[in-house]
Amino acid sequence: QNSEMWYKRHSIAIGEVPACKLVFRRELTQTNIEEIWKSMTLARLQKVLGLDSLDEVLDIKLVNSKHIVQNVYNVNKQGIVTLEDKSKELPHWILSAMKCLANGPSCSDLKQPTYSGFERDVFKTIVDYFGQMKEPLLTFHFFDIFVSVLGLLQKPSKAVEALQISCLLLPPENRKRLQLLVRMMARISLNQDLPPLSESVRTRTLMVQAFSRCILCSKDEIDLDELLAAKLVSFLMDNYQEILSVPSALKSSIEDHVVHLQRVQIKYAGADSDVPLPPPSFCHQISAGEFEYQMATGSQEPLAALLEEIVMNKEISVKDKKKKLFHFQKSYPEVYRVRFPTPETEAMLFPEKTKQKPPLLMWALKKPFQPFHRTRSFRM
Repeated sequence: QNSEMWYKRHSIAIGEVPACKLVFRRELTQTNIEEIWKSMTLARLQKVLGLDSLDEVLDIKLVNSKHIVQNVYNVNKQGIVTLEDKSKELPHWILSAMKCLANGPSCSDLKQPTYSGFERDVFKTIVDYFGQMKEPLLTFHFFDIFVSVLGLLQKPSKAVEALQISCLLLPPENRKRLQLLVRMMARISLNQDLPPLSESVRTRTLMVQAFSRCILCSKDEIDLDELLAAKLVSFLMDNYQEILSVPSALKSSIEDHVVHLQRVQIKYAGADSDVPLPPPSFCHQISAGEFEYQMATGSQEPLAALLEEIVMNKEISVKDKKKKLFHFQKSYPEVYRVRFPTPETEAMLFPEKTKQKPPLLMWALKKPFQPFHRTRSFRM
């Protein structure tokens, strides 16, 4: 192969063969891989939400890259997260109670006889357990990111993907409890054999009312949170199997990227292949006014939709509507000001009823004031 004749023959057939060498990429550590998962996951979430930046709705420093990786890979056959710290598991008696109501009226796990109203007592036990948590399952830190998903509910596929990714950011114990709780809620709602858990409220509505607050609420609780949580939890119940599973497309793209970074590369002489990635691109600077506009119209669109829903709701009383609007104005004054720019526009929502005064009183007011004169008395 080193003969001059061989070289001439093959150089004529395929041209000059440039010198090349193998370039071994540096080995990625577990920390490197976790950071890749975090950056690519957040980049995809930003794209799905249609935001220029996640800074408006999420403090990226609070996103734990280890949690994302654990939520993706530490799962059982049913897709439920498995925890390394067993002390953070749900108590066995709560799991048994949840299985009892989700699977049917036969509560074999509890190993005790049932009685009339037994299912309601079991349900109250579950509600009390989740109600005593100090923080909702979706955590206070991620409240804004989940609220921003509400603006996508008119595009269900986008909303499902956004919630899929957002739920990967949760601590593993929160994600597991959310998976178990929402699955139970959905199954109870569809369980025709289960006795009614309430005399006046439909089972599905009862599920939303009972558990919305322990799934989503802000640190400064207001009445508005109940509406936001109810809307999100209802959508979560309808699509829980897909939302609480690992997004396969995201997983594949990140794994392919990691493999690419670890793959041996062939470098030809003169080729600029030492740079593993293209140079970073820089953002286009915008004015302060445009930034304020994007911030108002981006993450606050769901809030504007919620405000409109409160305004148009004819099922709540005027008193409750005024109360909710007051809390909304206090919490989101900018959004409120767009909908009601002047006091007159706000007053049109609640026209004052004119009170009819009694005719006699109206007649009396029209007469001029007559002073009292004392008359003399005459003796006959």
